[in-house]
Amino acid sequence: MKQRLQLLASLGAPLMIALAILASQHREGRERSQALPPLMVGSGLIISAAVGRRRHRTRLLEALQLSRQNRV
Repeated sequence: MKQRLQLLASLGAPLMIALAILASQHREGRERSQALPPLMVGSGLIISAAVGRRRHRTRLLEALQLSRQNRV
């Protein structure tokens, strides 16, 4: 059950972007701008997750290197 919720949560941002693109294709004129907020939010969530993963990996690598230096 928990894995399904995590899967749905991980698909939330890409689905939000896809829905925003689809909505912008079906609207005309000034109404297209209504699809921009979900597009921006979805993009922001994906970028934020990528940056967070990179920071986490960097910290793990630093901790591993530090522990190896302490052993020698």
